[in-house]
Amino acid sequence: METIFTENWEQRLEMQFLKNGRCRKRAYICSPLSAEKDVDFLRNMHSARAYMYYAFEKMEMYARAPHAYLPMLLCDRIPSERDLALNFGLSLLENSEIILICGNRLSSGMKGEIAYAAWFQMPMVVFDEGLYPEVQKEIMEHGGNQQCVQLDRENYVMGFSTPVTYLENAAMLK
Repeated sequence: METIFTENWEQRLEMQFLKNGRCRKRAYICSPLSAEKDVDFLRNMHSARAYMYYAFEKMEMYARAPHAYLPMLLCDRIPSERDLALNFGLSLLENSEIILICGNRLSSGMKGEIAYAAWFQMPMVVFDEGLYPEVQKEIMEHGGNQQCVQLDRENYVMGFSTPVTYLENAAMLK
């Protein structure tokens, strides 16, 4: 499997902001952030960046994940700062064309984002087959249309909790 996560992938992610790629379809990355251990919290931030990069490189979308960078500015454990980050994320979500639901579990923050997207009847894409029925349930509970959500089996890497680790390991086995 060819890996797009080369040594300088994070610098290439940052460079997307200087390119005309901003006119691509605007996608919101919905993935877990919260974790009990700091190392897992940081891994989730890093995974959100990897989802952004993959969506840009392979899916040709301009992806935004506020939780990939905001925790460096705001403390997720301080309720007022968490609320500020969540409200910013919802504003960004509202200005997106599609929501990409990444990883293989739903966090409470993700459930809120899915409910918000369901209210707007926003198209949603899920990459993990086990997560798909959970997302449909969340949409139903919030009066959304289940037709708005689809399962994408082609970009299955977006369903992994640690996409970079998986792709780095796959490249080493070549």
